[in-house]
Amino acid sequence: MKKSIIALFLLIPFLVSAQDAGKKKAYYFYGDTCPHCVKVDEYFSENGIYDKYEITKLEFSNPFNARLLMKFGEAFDSEYKGSVPAIAFGDKFLVGDQPIIDNFEKEISNVEARELPDPEKNGKAAGKNMNQQNQPEQNPTGNKKNIFPVVLIALILVGGAALLYVNRKKA
Repeated sequence: MKKSIIALFLLIPFLVSAQDAGKKKAYYFYGDTCPHCVKVDEYFSENGIYDKYEITKLEFSNPFNARLLMKFGEAFDSEYKGSVPAIAFGDKFLVGDQPIIDNFEKEISNVEARELPDPEKNGKAAGKNMNQQNQPEQNPTGNKKNIFPVVLIALILVGGAALLYVNRKKA
C-alpha cells in the first residue's frame, strides 16, 4: 500500500508536465488600465483561450516586460512597438485588440509554438543575427565578472572569524 502511494506521488509531476507539453505558448503584453486590453482579455476568457493555450501575461508597466515588448516590436519591425495589447507566439507578433481578436486563433493554429518565443530568434532579428555573425566581437569578455576578489575577501573574513573564535577568552 505504501509503495503504491509513493509511486503515485512520484508520477504526479510527470503527468502534470505531460498535460502542458502539448499546449502552444505565447506572451501576452497588456496594460492594467488599457481598455483595448480589457477587450482582448474578455475575448480570451469567453472563448477559452487561456485554457487551450499557455499564455504568459506580462503587464507592460514593469520595466523588464516593457523591454521585452520593445524587443519583439524591433524584431518584427512593428510600427506599433511598445504598444499594447500585443501577443507574441511562434514567429508571429500581433498588436491591437481587433487584430488579436480577429487573427489569434487562426494564426496560432498555423505555427509551431511549443515554447515561448524569443525576439532574438524570431522576426527580422533572426536575419540580422545572421549578418552580425561575420562582424568581429566588440567585447570578447562579454559580461563575465571576475569573482576572485570576492572569494579572497570571503576567505579572509572566514579565517579572521575562525581565529577570533579559537582565541576567545573564557570569562
